[in-house]
Amino acid sequence: MPPSWYRDRSQSFIEEQFNNELEGLAGLIEKEHWFGDPEKHSRYRVDFILKDARLIIELDGHEYHSTKEQLERDAVRQRYLTRAGYTVIRFTGREINRNAVSCVAEVREIYKERMQRAPSKYRVMYIDYQFLVRQMSKAFGFYRDLHPNRPLKFPSLEAFIPHAVEWIHEKSFITAFVFLPPEEQEEIGHLEGVIKEYEKGEVRINIVPEEWYAIELGEHMISFSHLFDDFYLVADDPVYIDPLRSVLPEEFSEEQLGEHTFKYLSGGKLLRKGNDETAFAGTDLANVRWQDVWYPIGASMGLKTYEL
Repeated sequence: MPPSWYRDRSQSFIEEQFNNELEGLAGLIEKEHWFGDPEKHSRYRVDFILKDARLIIELDGHEYHSTKEQLERDAVRQRYLTRAGYTVIRFTGREINRNAVSCVAEVREIYKERMQRAPSKYRVMYIDYQFLVRQMSKAFGFYRDLHPNRPLKFPSLEAFIPHAVEWIHEKSFITAFVFLPPEEQEEIGHLEGVIKEYEKGEVRINIVPEEWYAIELGEHMISFSHLFDDFYLVADDPVYIDPLRSVLPEEFSEEQLGEHTFKYLSGGKLLRKGNDETAFAGTDLANVRWQDVWYPIGASMGLKTYEL
């Protein structure tokens, strides 16, 4: 539903041209879809959306996308939609006027490719970058002393992420959000929007600089929880207890191992400190499956499992 302030301007000429060529996509695509919680976010209208492929099509007519102010608003909206886990395809009015059939054919091909690769679940990994860097520094010193003859290099975020996915025993079709203070953005800003393909799938990396990054991480997790099925957190701080608990099932699941029955919270996994150090001890998050974050850190340095 559109917000109360919106007045329908009806489809533009280029939207009508695009719509008239949809053919087999017509039953799959939605027109004039609205995004955003009106109490927490701005409301954004998108021209066309294919929800099952998480694909948005925007048509940029000159009238509505030519001023500096509109271009800035478009950029803000694009970042919002990307952070929501969607891919945005943009066509100019000139492209539509020249060959609308070709534009629709391109969308159809992208849709087909994405649906062939679509995961059974949509997974998201939240990373507290400052926490990760601190643990990398400690682990690097420890493993360097443990293996003095190995030429170990300080791990990068790009190297860490696929090992993080492997150590929580998941396929790597994951959207990763890395939260950090703005002054540290320069270190990893080049990874914004990068999609890394691996043997088991892909990881889409989003860099989110925020002054109060830990609070923003929790709010983002809650606000976009409806878009994801499983939640992974690389962090260990009490500030994350309530946000992560709120997006996980209310009831505990049970697993039988021999004569013992274990209770756990499904839908989430942690890469955190060990049981002697974790801030999650004594909370429901102690019942979330986890791995020690040093394991994927060590693996990203090139160490084998038996060397960790």
